[in-house]
Amino acid sequence: MRTSRTVVVAAGLLVAPPACNTDVTNPGLTPDRDLDKPAAWPAVVVGARRALSDAIGSSALTGGQLLYWGAAVSFEINPAGSTGSFGIPTDVQVGLPTDATMNADWTSSNVARYTPEAGVARFKRIMPDTLFPKSLLVAQAYLYAGFANRLLGENFCQSVLPIVVPDTTAYVLSPGSLGSHTLYFLRADTAFTNAIATFTASGDTTTQTANFILAARAGRASVRADLATYGLAPWSDALSDAALVSNNAFVFQAPYSSAAPDQYNYLYWARANQSFRAHTQWGTFYEGYYRVTRDPRVRWDTGGLKGDAAVAKFGGRVPFWPEAKYTTTSAPVRLSSGWEMRLIEAEAALVAGDTATARAKMNIRRTALALPGVTFTNLTEAWTALKTERAIELWLEARHLGDLRRWTNNSVPGGYIDGTYRGSVADTLHATPIETMTAPVARVLCFPVGRNERETNPNVP
Repeated sequence: MRTSRTVVVAAGLLVAPPACNTDVTNPGLTPDRDLDKPAAWPAVVVGARRALSDAIGSSALTGGQLLYWGAAVSFEINPAGSTGSFGIPTDVQVGLPTDATMNADWTSSNVARYTPEAGVARFKRIMPDTLFPKSLLVAQAYLYAGFANRLLGENFCQSVLPIVVPDTTAYVLSPGSLGSHTLYFLRADTAFTNAIATFTASGDTTTQTANFILAARAGRASVRADLATYGLAPWSDALSDAALVSNNAFVFQAPYSSAAPDQYNYLYWARANQSFRAHTQWGTFYEGYYRVTRDPRVRWDTGGLKGDAAVAKFGGRVPFWPEAKYTTTSAPVRLSSGWEMRLIEAEAALVAGDTATARAKMNIRRTALALPGVTFTNLTEAWTALKTERAIELWLEARHLGDLRRWTNNSVPGGYIDGTYRGSVADTLHATPIETMTAPVARVLCFPVGRNERETNPNVP
């Protein structure tokens, strides 16, 4: 650019420059037909991945705060200040978010689902029949469709879509109907299955593709565990997938970027002290647990600061002890891992009454972290240990609310992590428990369909 400018200036010394038109015409949105061009196909897949990250939590125009709100409702964090500007709305603080509050989250989560599913439909329409069944781009779109449907199923109360494979655009409901949230798990199962088949058919043997296949198997294992809890699939299906993700260190993540605020990890930015101090670990189970164990999975920091503003439910400003799982604006959020697979195997063992296997599976991770192993004397205590381990392992990953719901709805034995305040040596504001999942007010364990959907979709009551 410097060379070109020098040439223009030098030429101007010899000849008077002609009049220059500096008008700029905004071309507007990209025409849909342009996405049919092969050069645009990778962007379609990257867009699907970005939409998933937005739904989990970003401040983009199409972004939501599903991880953030779910963490607040399930007591993974406590509010520490503002209700706007990256704070926690009052209805979310009390555990009863309205359909109006959930508009952005509902919309962004469905954008995350629709984008890869529509991408698959586009690819099937325009790709040669010999290419579609083995295209790595198609396989990746299926993969992100799987995780997006899991996100919806684990966090929202109902579905507005029937059971269809992501290859179709015929999303039709009967007037006045809403489906079960488990329909999203079935859609996710189909998407992950298609992803595995397409990645395998590609014949690609790179490490990246191998990791994509592991991610699809891990994702499918997780939704099959969800389905199994509801009696809609055998636990053996989840076990088969989990066993194929034998690498405990395997991780698959949703990325974020420090390039612009609308691509930041929303949960981190809300507590980054630049200038937001909107949530804290003070008063949560994780505060006390980390004090005693120093388990790095649930690390939090202290700094002598107070939260943004007074919090009514706590009677004043509270200590700002932020989570330290996410430490930068670009910190990714884990979608699946080998460690989760070991806990799926442990849960399946408990379903079968095999406490010895369950203990061994849970302690693989704890041994790797040099932590004391879990102990229990009966099946109920074993279930409590399993629920606690999942709460710790999947902390702040938009997963805990779905776990609480499936266990509570299906009367799974054992206790679970709730909101009972654990007094700490550093704070005496509350000496007794102040809130649980059912007292003083019952909290929802899923989010409502967004109000915009109810007001604009004639098929939704």
